[in-house]
Amino acid sequence: MKILKYNNELKNFYILQLGQFISQFGSKMTSFGLIMWAYEQSSSVLYISSLTVCSLLPSILFSFFAGSFIDVWNKKKILLIANSIAIIFSLITLILLFFNQLDIRYLYLINFTLGVVDAFQGPASDVVISLIVSKKYYTQISGLRSFAISFTTTLAPIIATSFYVLLGMKVIIIVDLGTFLFSFISLLFFVYVPNNIIKKQDKKESFLSSCKQGITYIVNRKDIFHLIIFMGFVNFIAAIYSCNFTPMILLRNGNNKFELGIVSSTIGIAGIIGSILVTVMKQPKKRIPIIINTMTFSFLVCNSMLGIGRNYYIWMIAVFAGNCLVPFLTANVEYIMRTKIPIEMQGRVFSTRNTLQYLSIPIGYMLGGLLTDKIFEPFMNNPSTLQRFFSYIVGNGRGSGNGLVYISIGLIGFLGCCFFKFDKHLKKLDD
Repeated sequence: MKILKYNNELKNFYILQLGQFISQFGSKMTSFGLIMWAYEQSSSVLYISSLTVCSLLPSILFSFFAGSFIDVWNKKKILLIANSIAIIFSLITLILLFFNQLDIRYLYLINFTLGVVDAFQGPASDVVISLIVSKKYYTQISGLRSFAISFTTTLAPIIATSFYVLLGMKVIIIVDLGTFLFSFISLLFFVYVPNNIIKKQDKKESFLSSCKQGITYIVNRKDIFHLIIFMGFVNFIAAIYSCNFTPMILLRNGNNKFELGIVSSTIGIAGIIGSILVTVMKQPKKRIPIIINTMTFSFLVCNSMLGIGRNYYIWMIAVFAGNCLVPFLTANVEYIMRTKIPIEMQGRVFSTRNTLQYLSIPIGYMLGGLLTDKIFEPFMNNPSTLQRFFSYIVGNGRGSGNGLVYISIGLIGFLGCCFFKFDKHLKKLDD
């Protein structure tokens, strides 16, 4: 298959991607395990949402400033430093677990620090790929990256759940440390990254002036700006979706972690199939309709079925239908961003994009937690005429409030996509 065909021109990318894949697999296992651990400690969606926000918020806020450094620093060194810091904090978490001192408050601090690191690591990684991959392979490598992410999403929850139940959280973090080391060594010794530094006169510009260039470029490009706004909207709905996913399933299935692992892995299976399709299918002439229609279908079908469903069979169908087309979204958005933005500006523009596009994620997480804990769950647990009406749709008992949240965001997401479908600035990206 085309997705698995070796291409010597992409050797650098293959090595980099392998290291990132191994590292992300370990990180996904740890993240999934810590969500289960934190939910057992707190039994609160809001606490889990707050943990995620502590990681996302610094990543988003510092990302705006990071781009100015990324464009003039050695990108490979940035990635190596970021990897080293991640290893240190995983080791700290492991030590706290060994001495039974791990507390959710410590996880807030750890997540905040790793979020700052990610503000530099994410955009630097994006620029590195633009430097080592020819433009003609952008769609193919996007499919490969989606394939790796989906494969991780498929297996990591199953393995993490098995390790958590049988061996405990400590073993998961030990495995994670091993994956970090593999990624560090492969990047250090086997990946060549051109040290693409911007022109000397640009380096003399003030720091604030350099930061301003990213936001100025985006604001002046209405088509790119509107695409970022659309992705911010998608991220907002996805954040509410994500923070309610694990709690809803555990509440509705009697805390059955294996069913949670199966449903989570179905998301990955759908992503793998979608990634293969993206890689082998012919390049589309129009990319914006694919981007909009993909999310219109996903919001309406996936979120609605998750809210209505009462067992993991329905949830598996819902997440499969909603996620099998998502690689088409990411591949086409990535292609547009890499081909429309000059390479010497990508660090600043990608960083500014991350700040604008991902700012909606912590808002979504906090709002999702508040809506569930403070409004929808109490509403569904207090009998009333309106509550009885909604109970026919989402059922009764624990988790029904989460189900009502999914129905709501499914409708909002669908209507939002219909609005963006007629955006004239987005359509210009296909000209």
